[in-house]
Amino acid sequence: MHRQDIAQQTQIEHDLLSHVMQGLRISTAWKVPGQDASRKLSTVRFVTQSFQRHLERLLALEEFDGYMDMVSGCAAHLKRATIVLRAEHDSFRTEARRIVQHLERLSVSDLAALDNVCADLLVLLGQIETHNSKEIALLQESFSQEEGGEA
Repeated sequence: MHRQDIAQQTQIEHDLLSHVMQGLRISTAWKVPGQDASRKLSTVRFVTQSFQRHLERLLALEEFDGYMDMVSGCAAHLKRATIVLRAEHDSFRTEARRIVQHLERLSVSDLAALDNVCADLLVLLGQIETHNSKEIALLQESFSQEEGGEA
């Protein structure tokens, strides 16, 4: 795949994931009146499942059809950075699965546990955003080297 196509697809997929992440922020911030969190829990479960599926899709695209193979071929120091980012992918997959499973087991009346899972989810979103910034920097460095920029 041409590097411009890879960059464009990666950007589109990141944008889509960003929208789902915004939906998670909105749903986790939902204040529940009383002790029945059934509607919030249902929404958070639904959006989190969508988030997990899209996250796994994006990570697989990056690893197998996307930038990781391309960047690894540019320079040894970029290959090491790619290995670190790939390890973070594994961590994100594990944490997203754990959160989805935890949400599935929650009771609609356990507001404290729901708040804790929502807090975990927000931490994961922050980690993914930091990771995405590192990926963008890596891509920019890779492309600048490929086009004859500084090494």
